[in-house]
Amino acid sequence: MAAPIDESVLNALRGVTTAQTRLPKPLLIKIYVSSLKQEFNQERRMLLELVGPELQSLYDDRQIELEIVDMHFGTGALDVALVERDPYMLQDFLHEIDTCHAHSKSVFFLALIGDGIGRPPLPTHIDEDIYDALLADRQTTADDVALFERWYASGLPHMATDTQSESQSQSQSQRVLKQDYRFLPPEAWLTESRRLAMLLEKSLQRLLANSNADLMRRIQLLRRTQIEHEVQRAMSHSSEKILAVFRERAAQSSGRDVEAGERLRKIKDELTMNLSTDNHTTLVVPGSASSEVIDPDNEDHEAYLSKFKNKVTDKLRLLIEAHITNDPDVIKGRKKTVQEIFHEHATHLRMLRELTENVILLESRVPQQLRQNLMANFKNGSRHAPYFIRGAHGSGKSVLISTLYGQVAGWFSSTRVHRVIRFAKATPRSSYNLELLRVICQQISIIFNIPEGYLPKDASFDPLYISNWFQNLLRRIEDMNNDVLFLFIDDLHLLNPLDCDIVAALSWLPTSLPWNVQIICSTTTPVEQLKFTPMQRDRFKSAEYQFDLNLEANLTKLQRPPHCGDDVNFVAYMEQQFDELEQHYGRQAVASLAAYVTCSEYGLTETELLELLMPTDDPESQIETQSGRFSFASFKKIHSQMEVGSYSRPISADRQFRVLFKNQNRNFLKLAKSLRASPSCQNVAGADVTQWCATVDIV
Repeated sequence: MAAPIDESVLNALRGVTTAQTRLPKPLLIKIYVSSLKQEFNQERRMLLELVGPELQSLYDDRQIELEIVDMHFGTGALDVALVERDPYMLQDFLHEIDTCHAHSKSVFFLALIGDGIGRPPLPTHIDEDIYDALLADRQTTADDVALFERWYASGLPHMATDTQSESQSQSQSQRVLKQDYRFLPPEAWLTESRRLAMLLEKSLQRLLANSNADLMRRIQLLRRTQIEHEVQRAMSHSSEKILAVFRERAAQSSGRDVEAGERLRKIKDELTMNLSTDNHTTLVVPGSASSEVIDPDNEDHEAYLSKFKNKVTDKLRLLIEAHITNDPDVIKGRKKTVQEIFHEHATHLRMLRELTENVILLESRVPQQLRQNLMANFKNGSRHAPYFIRGAHGSGKSVLISTLYGQVAGWFSSTRVHRVIRFAKATPRSSYNLELLRVICQQISIIFNIPEGYLPKDASFDPLYISNWFQNLLRRIEDMNNDVLFLFIDDLHLLNPLDCDIVAALSWLPTSLPWNVQIICSTTTPVEQLKFTPMQRDRFKSAEYQFDLNLEANLTKLQRPPHCGDDVNFVAYMEQQFDELEQHYGRQAVASLAAYVTCSEYGLTETELLELLMPTDDPESQIETQSGRFSFASFKKIHSQMEVGSYSRPISADRQFRVLFKNQNRNFLKLAKSLRASPSCQNVAGADVTQWCATVDIV
């Protein structure tokens, strides 16, 4: 007997969802590593090279992906933090912590706390009253004033940013750090930024002596170091999914900054007080205090690193097991079939939700006309054919499918409406006729609680058997007088045939549907050219069932993206996006991304892309996107720039770059693969010219 199904899962399979419906999340464990760059150089390297791969091997069989995010990796010399070179990157780092928390199934933050807290980065925003006080300070010289004025400009009343959300009111005027430093030689800006940071730190310390409570609080927030910001951001999310590793030395060195030591103690106290004993551990480094840097060639340090690796691996493994044991998204034994079908359906529901949120239908007569034809057949109890929406790329087919999916439930007053949707070729299980139909049959069996179960005992992978199974299910639904089933298939033409397909690849699509079963498909290929039998073509050619978006009567208008003129068609717009990507991120960087994403049929996750594009031979090198290589930090920077919209964004650019890569827009991908390289691509080293400008779904 089949295990009972959770009501929320059953409702989602029926297509009954709301904005609050919880859909399965990707099986991802994404851990942000927070530490000082130089102090924990060897530990960070061990996490990436040993701990991560070992844990991944443990969870491969459960299809859980584990990613350890080290923002210091590939950012150059150990004594220079990336936020010194680019203070605005701190906002990206904090956003990445938010992302790890939002998507990780278990631990999302790993804090490595040692002997110091580092230097505070330059604040990107300073409240106007604090800035005025800095200039009015008696010890501030004319040269100091000139330095402040050179790098901080007046800004509009500022909405709180990621790093300043606690320190400013929304109406407070701001001084904003200019971004002219991006045009200076890196070493020149590093010298200038350190001089400015030292001046700012001394001036803020003097202000603290004569400040009221509110001003003192805001000044202290400006003086926070990167690791203080990161720990606070993580703690604001959760204390259950944080692991803290405290490193102490057998022999403590003298002469440390008293205030820095006190702030370090506060970080440790906050973590130990709020984390359970399973979520933190302390390791001691043996040897002399004179040896500040961990040296793997030192026998004592080698023993410490081995202990670090084993301890962190064990801690993470135990925490991950505890978190995923009762996670409903992790596929388990008794309900495995239902979970697999639910995961497949939920993937398409997420695509539907993203499409609905990002693309706006302005005008179309198709929904009303289709409703009129459909309801006439329904009220008469007439058998009928499927409905087809045909149009070119970017004409609005997918938007109409999503619009109809949202509307059909309101067409019936006293009848239960069940909706199943598939975006053809968006997932492996929706790419081939046989597998698509088999999964749909199983979902229908679950929805209507077919007594024989979700997979008949005589089940076969023979195409004729699957087709007959589908037909039998539809006949059973025909006798259910209070139920209506809608099946939506977007991009029907993308379905791949199999060598064993009988007669025609799409011969399983019924020519005569029961009165209470509706199938609505979209296609770029004309219906008469699809892989139907002659009888199907004859039946489907009726104008009652076809809606050609090229016809004036079916004209459909979508809201155009910003900076896209009325005279720019879809193909030209896509080419513009590719050109802008080259300009912003470098031709070689886009070529490298494009080459891999184009070759992948279903997209690549961020982890997979970084494994392909991030060199690992020298962690201390400066990885530049101009060379076609990426680090964790540069990858995140591109995420943020695309999200902010520093250039005109594509129609369906995702808020999260990871989701953008994982759930590719299939129309964009198919079109991109068909484009030829522009003349400007001819000199791309190592790129095949005819394939390179399949610059895909970065868009």
